[in-house]
Amino acid sequence: MSKVERSWFPMIVISLSNVMLYITTFGVNVLISPIVNDLQSTVSTLQAVIVSASLIGGALMVTAGRLGDKYGEKKIFSIGVAIYVLGMIIVILSPNTLIFIIGWAIVWPLGMVMVVPTSIALIMNYYHGSQRVLAFGVYGAVLSAVSALAPVIVGLIADNVNWRVSLSLSPIFGIITLLMAYSLPETEGDKTISIDVRSVILSTLGFGFFLVSTTLAGQYGWLWEKRPLVIAGNTITFGELSVVPIIYGVSLIAIFLFIVRCVRLKKQGKVPLLDLTLFKNISFSLGLFIGGFFFLVNAGFLFVVSVYLQAGVQMDSLSTALTTLPFTAILAILSFLTPPLGKKIAPKWILIFGAICMLLGIWLSGQLARMDMTPLVLLVPMIIAGIGGGLIMAQYTGVTMMNVKPENSGAASGLTETMKEILGQGFAVAFAGSILFGSVYASMADSYANIEGKTLSDRTRQEEVVKLEDIFNSISVPEEEKYVSELPEKIRLAYSDIVSRAANTGLKNALFSINIFLLLSLVLMFFLPNRILR
Repeated sequence: MSKVERSWFPMIVISLSNVMLYITTFGVNVLISPIVNDLQSTVSTLQAVIVSASLIGGALMVTAGRLGDKYGEKKIFSIGVAIYVLGMIIVILSPNTLIFIIGWAIVWPLGMVMVVPTSIALIMNYYHGSQRVLAFGVYGAVLSAVSALAPVIVGLIADNVNWRVSLSLSPIFGIITLLMAYSLPETEGDKTISIDVRSVILSTLGFGFFLVSTTLAGQYGWLWEKRPLVIAGNTITFGELSVVPIIYGVSLIAIFLFIVRCVRLKKQGKVPLLDLTLFKNISFSLGLFIGGFFFLVNAGFLFVVSVYLQAGVQMDSLSTALTTLPFTAILAILSFLTPPLGKKIAPKWILIFGAICMLLGIWLSGQLARMDMTPLVLLVPMIIAGIGGGLIMAQYTGVTMMNVKPENSGAASGLTETMKEILGQGFAVAFAGSILFGSVYASMADSYANIEGKTLSDRTRQEEVVKLEDIFNSISVPEEEKYVSELPEKIRLAYSDIVSRAANTGLKNALFSINIFLLLSLVLMFFLPNRILR
């Protein structure tokens, strides 16, 4: 084994880049209220900005992974860190929502999309055999540790100083990463690799349109039209069909054409942007979707609970972080301690047990949550869900990448991170958020009608939901007080109970919905090879 392979210095640099990235990703959940209040924005706007960041990440991840293969992972990794730091500085200094959006939804995602796949490819290049398995275990453990600690640290600083100072931790770690990355061993790129422009365009359109449609779903409806699409004053309708499935269809066509293009290039003896022979590797193919669904559930769970605690229960940033801490902390600890279990027990069964635990914990969270709760109310379900998440986190990366050849490491890691970014951040936040808010407003509309003795048709009910959605997407506290004062007396007197019941209904429906994806992941786990890691 070479000196490079014996050294853990590269792993320290990669771990620091993880800290840089995931302070932002996991910290933002407890900063929803401070950011919204400071920038005089709305929760739905912040939700859209988070999803938009994933749009760039998901659309360009495969291409960024190939850039590492062509020009060298170290070079692309360092450039990505520098861009990420710039984006976070823009976010921290943003005087208004527009500048915040530029930094959050455009600049730092361009850096992130270069860092993530190349960091995994660096592990594939620097480490081999059992050392690689351990390196992936460290990678997952650091990610999990940051996910546990970031909300608490960020929340504590935000409550005692402000959200800008709390997020400044990210560029600080980025600058340290950049300085240390200069001393990383060089990685050779393959200049003969030709990055096909048409493939880049098709993959970007395919993954990009997927996330665009996901972003629009909450406003326009997943399948049936909630409201007509208006562009430049012109109303565009598709009968009763929402614009969302139309855009999903365009996305699928672009992805299909991308696949056809990759197959054609392979037959011509050229190197495609994505080598589809990767999918002949059963572990990689299954792990790709298992990991994507897991991160979808993980991100959706934390987002929905955090919104419920801050917007409904009115918890501050620190209390919100302390409520979810048992989940993230247990997940971090187990993802660090349990990777060796894969050498004694087939990872398949560890993953299955973890998924069952996570299902139970998420379901219990919805059953126990209430508007007058303290952080201790969700202690047990958070621990159970954390046990499941930690076991999954510890095994899935090693299972996914164990049979991938080094020359395909960039493309493979790019694809896994594309799936994680599209499903684990963009889709998760958009999907879970739309279910949460949609259920809240539907419950309020039903309660209003019941109190007034009205029976709502499906169309009228939908119109009332859209009306409430429009009101509360931009309402301030004084405006809400005025809104309540103008309600009919019976509704006004019951308003507090109506909102409480609606919030609980929304939380339960959102958690039930994301658990469906965990069930899909559980089914796929049964098809994994029944063998231990070597």
